[in-house]
Amino acid sequence: MFEKLIEKGIRITTDAKELLEKQTNSEELIDELCKKDKMFIQKEDIEELLKKEVKIQVARTTDFNPIAKEFERNIEVIEKRDVTGKSRTTGEVKDFVAHFRDRYSKIAKILHQLRTEYHTIDLSEVKKRIGEKARVIVIVNEKRDTKKGNMLLEIEDLTSNFKAVITTYDPKLFEKARNIINDDVIAISGKISEAFIIAEDIEWPDIPVVREKKLSENDLAIAYISDIHFGSRYFMEKYLNMFVDWLHGRGEVKELAEKVKYVIVGGDLVDGIGIYPNQEKELVVTDINKQYEMFNDFAQNLPEYIEAIIIPGNHDAVRRGEPMPAIGKDLITADVLNLGNPSTLKIEGIKHLLYHGTSLDSMIASIPNMSYMHPEKVMTEYLKRRHLSPIYGGNLIIPEKVDYMVIEEVPDVLHCGHVHKNGYKLYRETLIINSGTFQDQTEFQIKQGHVPTPGVVPIYELKTGRLRSLDFKI
Repeated sequence: MFEKLIEKGIRITTDAKELLEKQTNSEELIDELCKKDKMFIQKEDIEELLKKEVKIQVARTTDFNPIAKEFERNIEVIEKRDVTGKSRTTGEVKDFVAHFRDRYSKIAKILHQLRTEYHTIDLSEVKKRIGEKARVIVIVNEKRDTKKGNMLLEIEDLTSNFKAVITTYDPKLFEKARNIINDDVIAISGKISEAFIIAEDIEWPDIPVVREKKLSENDLAIAYISDIHFGSRYFMEKYLNMFVDWLHGRGEVKELAEKVKYVIVGGDLVDGIGIYPNQEKELVVTDINKQYEMFNDFAQNLPEYIEAIIIPGNHDAVRRGEPMPAIGKDLITADVLNLGNPSTLKIEGIKHLLYHGTSLDSMIASIPNMSYMHPEKVMTEYLKRRHLSPIYGGNLIIPEKVDYMVIEEVPDVLHCGHVHKNGYKLYRETLIINSGTFQDQTEFQIKQGHVPTPGVVPIYELKTGRLRSLDFKI
């Protein structure tokens, strides 16, 4: 880095070196220093250049011609999928009843549309059909093992409640049933006895197997990031600045940067205050307003033609329970599209479902073979269950009369964050993206053995359907 100075016989102090190494535009600063008629560079000389805002000069290189600048933004927000301004719950029993009825009705409607050889009936009819085979659509209240090693389910629908048993005589079905979790809405087919339904098949609502892949006519791209954690002492400012510089045309893969029209931030913009015990020890900025000022500065430094879209996460200054309304306008002052969590919108005609991903924790703890190493596998379970937080009580859910966490319409892209681990998968033509973080490994993550993937940004090209991942630590 300092070869140019050495060649000119210019010496530099240690503290000046350290300050230069922290700058993302250190090469440009060195070029400026070489122009000075000085043989000895001190820290004050670097600070003088920074005051003159030399780093703003990196905005765009001469060979950078962003085609994204030629297009107007094309975003359609599906307002009914966002709780912002619509919360009506009072937390009374009637709200919980309405919440679960809405969930059951919406997912049951999807299950009714699936083809099956069994006749679908309500649980209120099962005792009239003892000895017959039938199919019921139910919500699972409890799953437990019996003394004989079978699996017993306590189930109910809008008409009654009953039991279902999955025996070990069918190992394939039994293994499939291990993935059932509490509050799942599923279809169970089998023979009806006096005490329970002996299951012969289990169905989740899932998304269609055959679907046409949705692409855009315009050769534009979307960058997906999440979990920036402004204010944390683990916040990796250098790599976030490198990402912003790349969007301005600095660095490699310029032809891809030229296409980026949208940047989506999937929650945890800031580290927040009082999120967990002793959090203040891990903060360098303890004022929530200043944390959001840092985010606003970041958003304003994006190229003016790029549209930023944000949702909150569990560290942001909104209610802790999901669904979450958009972050307050008193905190987000930058020109961004500020939505709730979750939200659904079309970008260039491609339907996106944005969810921070707080329920990934309870899903990983409850479903066999799930781990923080592969968040994309857990996100696939969202699509199979058509719900973003199926386990009630696994994380805090607000009992709105409408269950905003149901996935009624199949997305082309499902984007989450939360677990600080990049993961990608194409599942039945839905692109699953977990976009990682800009926060280094925390002490808590070290204790848990969780290794994040900071500074890695997925970029999706909307015309070709190609997903590329750029590592800004390299």
